Amino acid sequence: MSNDNKKAFRFRYIIDKEFQFKFLLHYSLLFISGVTVTLGFLYWLNKSKFDGGAVFRLRQDAQIVYWKVENEDAGTGEEKFKYVPREIYLPNYDHQLNMYTIQFDAVVTLSVLYLALITIFSVFKSHKMAGPIYSIKRSLQKIASGDTIERIRIRKDDEFQELVDVLNEVIHKRLAIINKEQVDKK
Repeated sequence: MSNDNKKAFRFRYIIDKEFQFKFLLHYSLLFISGVTVTLGFLYWLNKSKFDGGAVFRLRQDAQIVYWKVENEDAGTGEEKFKYVPREIYLPNYDHQLNMYTIQFDAVVTLSVLYLALITIFSVFKSHKMAGPIYSIKRSLQKIASGDTIERIRIRKDDEFQELVDVLNEVIHKRLAIINKEQVDKK
């Protein structure tokens, strides 16, 4: 393999598509089922415990209301009560928010973030598994086709180190047998 191919191969993170996408699918399904259970629990909790717990936004425009107050300056024959205008901000019932809606938005936003993190993690983690499997598969295919046998090389932080060590031992013994047979033929 030339140096350019080695560099291009080293930075390819999707090596065995079927394996890595299954790996990603399993992580994603686990995550999505957890989110579904969480949202279901939040819905049940809000419906059964908090009676909907409504939260409203206040309107941006003030409403004029008249308050009935006692007229302390009232003389004889005058009304004892007067109406005083006051501005108040009322809830905007057109934009009702309840606790479930608030929690739902937060959970969905965090879920998208978590799903992105899981995707990145699973691609890198599966790369550490798919790379050695690819090398093992390639070496075994070479052995089966009768090509020259080489040691299996993987990075030290890859998975399946013990399996590669055992296979390299088998390859070493196979090479020793082949070399012995060649020496005996001469």
